[in-house]
Parts: sequence; C-alpha cells; structure tokens
Amino acid sequence: MMRRARPIGHVRAWGAATLLAAAWSLAFAQAGAGGGSAVIFSDDFSQTAVGAFPDHWTLKGPGAGGNPLSVVQRDGARFLLSQTPVVEGDEQTASTLYARLPKQSDMPAVFTIEFDAVFGYSRLADDLQTEKQYGVLAGSADSSFTLLAVTSQRAFSRNAQANLNLAAGKVHHVAVTVDGRSVHAHVDTAEVIVDPDGADRPITRIGLELSSHKGAQQDDLMFTNFRIVEGKRP
Repeated sequence: MMRRARPIGHVRAWGAATLLAAAWSLAFAQAGAGGGSAVIFSDDFSQTAVGAFPDHWTLKGPGAGGNPLSVVQRDGARFLLSQTPVVEGDEQTASTLYARLPKQSDMPAVFTIEFDAVFGYSRLADDLQTEKQYGVLAGSADSSFTLLAVTSQRAFSRNAQANLNLAAGKVHHVAVTVDGRSVHAHVDTAEVIVDPDGADRPITRIGLELSSHKGAQQDDLMFTNFRIVEGKRP
C-alpha cells in the first residue's frame, strides 16, 4: 500500500519561544562582551538562506551526517532543523554535524558551549516517549564522545545524570562548561550536571547530534544561537 506523502514546508508560529531564544542570545552576547569572553564560534543562522545548510558547519567527522538538515524561519528567527521525512511513517534518523573551528591543538582549558533548542515529544506521533534529544559532542582526530545529552525529561553526561521537567514544545537554553576534564551543565537557569571526569582532552572538534526516540518523525527538532566562548558561563 502506498504511504501518504507529508506536505513540505509545514510551519508553526513560535511567538514566545522565539522571543525566549532571542532574549537568551542577547543576554549571552552582553555578558560575553562585558566579561571580555573570547568568542570562538557563533552562529544564529541569520546569514544562511532558508532551505540551505550553513557554511560554518560540516558533515565531516565521526558519525557525521544522517537525516538532512536545513535552515528554517520560525516567526522571525532562524533555526537549523532536522528535516521531517517526506513520506509519513518513514524513520527520522539522527542528524550529526560539527562546527568549523579554528585549527588548534586543544580548546582553551575552560570553555562554554551554549545553544537554544525546542524540547518535548513529537507532535506528529501519539507516543509520549518520542522525545527530542540533543547531544553535545566533543573529540579529536577521528573520535568523539558525548559531553552532554538532554531531553525534556533527562540530562546525562559520562558519569552523571539528572531528571528534568522542561515545558514541551518550548525553546530552552542549554549551556555546557568544560573546565579541564570537568563538565558542568545548565538548562535554563538551573545547574543540572556536575561531572568531574566528563571530558577527555585534547578537544579539537565540537558538534551536535539531533535525534528522535524510536526514530519518530519530528517537525520541530531544531536549534539556534549556538556559540562557543572561552571561559565559564556568564
């Protein structure tokens, strides 16, 4: 039996969620400027055309590629979206990409990765377990590991985990600070992870994996305002 194709270009107005993302971005920029933090990488996708893949990222690296990614416009802000499969019922595989960073032997001793993302279960499925998950990746040479993975219900690193209760379908702010080998993670304003042995050094690559539990189709598995700065979270 032929499966029904899903219309392309499905868009939902995000209003308050977009405003929250913009507020986090502005606050971070002001804090960084005031504290003298050196920006290593920053992308809010405002310079990338809708429908395109951003130039500041690459699909080369350990485990990179997977489900296609493209920039979308949602109520005045741009996000990088893991595209919904065109055919209804097809599995939505993980999308993995890496930031194009300056060549160096290691990241600074202390640095912070921050981004805004939509969390919660899929609005295209009846199963409330079809969570969006964002994995912050780090590594060097031909290998990488997960610094932090986050869903609306749970955050976990190599040696620590925490239960969460994030509002579904909303944009939330994630920050991961690496201090030597220690990993500290915040979601919105709360510190959720402290892992003294959560990172290996050196680190020369940083990436993100966007995935959906059970491969469920998503129409809002997306992030924006990704940046890496030297130093701790403002």
